[in-house]
Amino acid sequence: MKASHPLLSGVLIPAISVVVSTPLFVYAAQSPVPVESRESVVTYQPPIEEEAASGGMENQYQLQLLQQEVMELRGLVERLQHELSRLKSIQDDRYLELDARLQQVLKANVQVPEPVAEDPGETAVAVIDENLSEKDLYETTQILIRNRQYEMAITQLEALIDRFPDGEYTANTYYWLGQVQAAKTNPDFEKARQALAQVISYFPEHSKVPDAAYALGKVYYTLGDCERATDLLQQVMDQYPGKTAAKLAENYLRESVNCDN
Repeated sequence: MKASHPLLSGVLIPAISVVVSTPLFVYAAQSPVPVESRESVVTYQPPIEEEAASGGMENQYQLQLLQQEVMELRGLVERLQHELSRLKSIQDDRYLELDARLQQVLKANVQVPEPVAEDPGETAVAVIDENLSEKDLYETTQILIRNRQYEMAITQLEALIDRFPDGEYTANTYYWLGQVQAAKTNPDFEKARQALAQVISYFPEHSKVPDAAYALGKVYYTLGDCERATDLLQQVMDQYPGKTAAKLAENYLRESVNCDN
């Protein structure tokens, strides 16, 4: 039989007697020491100095965040300003390049033959530089139009259509050809009608159709076909509400069209 440890035999028994004799729970009302009831709520009240310090740190943190955001916004503004400057520089270079190409076209690629007695009305013959893209050629026509060089613009527009009959800018080219034919010093409204009708007939989904239809309505009225002009302008108003062409058509019908005369 294993012998018991002398230290355990002297300590363990009194400890057990103490535990048995002491109640496991003491109610607050019975305790000689004030004890907080479980039903009461204990609220911690931090010192005033601690609250002030906490608020100051929060304000400082928010200020740092705002300062950081301001720095980021300043950096963004600087990057945008730099990008705008870069794009403007590219645009300026592009314009100068196009202007140089236009001058080259005017000097070298457009030949004006001497008028002869048999055909004194012979016009300029355009020879398009084969190295220029459709976009470059189209943009040269826009420069000619802005400079009111309508006869040269017509020559260029017709040559552009001959070279790119199904190109990306063909619908726009027909539209401007019609506009220029009607705007030149000696307008040819029949050729303007033909060019504008091409946009509507062969490119019905193109964004230029409302503008072409409005311009064609004005051409019909100028040619004396008031009924067709009125119908076409009304169609523009009905089919393209909200478009600029619809508003222009409405104004033109109200202010200029009079089929009673």
